[in-house]
Amino acid sequence: MRRLPPRGVSRGIPPRCGVISRSFASAPNRPGASGASGASRLGIGFFLGVTAGASAAYTYARRTLVKEDDAQSDVVAERATVVEDDSVEHAALKHGWPLDSSATVHSKKSYAHAFDGRTRNPRWVMEKITPGTLAGPGTRKKSDFYEDEEVSWKHRSRLDAFRGSGYDRGHLVAAADQKGSQEEMDATFALSNISPQIGPGFNRDFWAKFEQFVRDAASESSSKAAYVATGPLFLPSRRDRGATDDGAIERVEGGSLPRPTEWEMRYPMLGEPPAMMAVPTHFFKVILVEGKDDTVSCAAFVLPNAPIPNNFPLRRFVVPLTDLEVVSGLEFFKRGLAGEERQTYERVERSFLTKTAKQLPGAGKIPSLPATSQRSPVQEVDGSGPKARKRWVAIRHLCETTACEVKASRWDRVEGKS
Repeated sequence: MRRLPPRGVSRGIPPRCGVISRSFASAPNRPGASGASGASRLGIGFFLGVTAGASAAYTYARRTLVKEDDAQSDVVAERATVVEDDSVEHAALKHGWPLDSSATVHSKKSYAHAFDGRTRNPRWVMEKITPGTLAGPGTRKKSDFYEDEEVSWKHRSRLDAFRGSGYDRGHLVAAADQKGSQEEMDATFALSNISPQIGPGFNRDFWAKFEQFVRDAASESSSKAAYVATGPLFLPSRRDRGATDDGAIERVEGGSLPRPTEWEMRYPMLGEPPAMMAVPTHFFKVILVEGKDDTVSCAAFVLPNAPIPNNFPLRRFVVPLTDLEVVSGLEFFKRGLAGEERQTYERVERSFLTKTAKQLPGAGKIPSLPATSQRSPVQEVDGSGPKARKRWVAIRHLCETTACEVKASRWDRVEGKS
């Protein structure tokens, strides 16, 4: 990161100049010196001091020009992202670098999140669910959706984009997860926690039951707390082979057409240009449950933003955590599952998904995408060094400790949910 000069020292003037000035001002004339000679020595001393100070100032300013070009921009940059010291030395970054809105982590009363200014959707949200957050005075009857002023006006999502769109304002941190106080409940209605979701069959039905499943897992008698990461996904779909290839690819004179791609990205947009909101094709949840006996269980899910039959098995949407990280560009729970413990989890996960795929053909892969044929193993831990302290007594897949089913009998439909 760029470093500002010490407090009290103006830009471009090194501390050495201040020392020279103070030393000269406090030096008395020597006894017996005449007024003329004293004045002469005064002039010479002043000239030498100015020369030395100017030289030092030039050297200092030249060395720190790039680092101190704009103090105001520097403060904003440091808030938005962390850059290694040597990175900022590049001459191309003299006037700053493009800042990604999703690099800023915002903290609300009941969750943390990052926002994607390109799609005007949350990049991710993270919450902690405990019995205390599930029981409290918070009620959605006193809450209303609002635009998040913590997100830049250039990037934030707008209420107008949802009006007349036909899409629900879908919570990523469910309101029912955060009842600890009205403030915690209200925070879940910020549009930075909202994505456009299909209403009937998804947000008001299967997704709501899935949220109840998460709350059930967090409130089990053996559970201490559940940590949940949720976010939108934009996944490609297979290209319509019936379409005319020539219309999509520009011909080059004297050359041949390249082979058309088999995949394309396709999703609706809400609002009006240029500030438009993208409708996610899918949503993910990664759930890590801490047990009271120092055990941990984890699972990753990906659901399509589409109507899902109520009797559809939830296990059908369990996916490998590594595959989700590949398509999302994110990495999950690096502190909770790392090194040997991450390897242990992947072995447990692979065993569960193999059994599930036999029972539910097609399970264990990202929806709409082919199954991953090759997976890069987690980097092996060097056994020569000191071993990291193991955090967990046992590591399990969440679907081995719970039934991984949505239960209609446990779901009380909320009228007007959106």
